[in-house]
Amino acid sequence: MVTSSKLRRLQRARKLRRQRSAFLMVVMVLVVMMAHSAFSKPENIKDEYDVVSVTVQSGDTLWSIAAEYKPDNKDMREFVYEIAANNGIKDCDIICGQTIFVPVREI
Repeated sequence: MVTSSKLRRLQRARKLRRQRSAFLMVVMVLVVMMAHSAFSKPENIKDEYDVVSVTVQSGDTLWSIAAEYKPDNKDMREFVYEIAANNGIKDCDIICGQTIFVPVREI
């Protein structure tokens, strides 16, 4: 015969197993999403460009990175905006160690 306290313990154990399973699934999905974003080129970078992967160093700004790779025929403000938009950067905020994809030339 199953007592009510034993039944409650069994129910708690089942609930805990379900919660653990759900947590592990969420973690696995996040790991897959992070791996995908780390190893893929952003979708909104057009294929007409060669792309350089730049790791942000201490003291770098989006403007300094853009100045290094800007084509002669492109306005600096437009180029900074393009880099920011292609990398999902808001307000030109970049952090040390971040990887940014910079279009370097049109084909």
